[in-house]
Amino acid sequence: MDPGEKVEVVGIAPAEECDHEMFVLIQWKKRQLAVPLMQLEGIGVDEETQQAIEDWHYWVNQGYEL
Repeated sequence: MDPGEKVEVVGIAPAEECDHEMFVLIQWKKRQLAVPLMQLEGIGVDEETQQAIEDWHYWVNQGYEL
């Protein structure tokens, strides 16, 4: 995946993959991959989703961990 590439988030990764960081599942080249939510920004998302993304970025930037 290249920086700036648009991807679609299709779900949240299984709990065992999210021990220390929040991962989401994306659809990329006909495959599903788990990527850190911190590496993504919302584009064309509803207000509730945008707030959740911003809250997570704030949480991580403050040094908090899961």
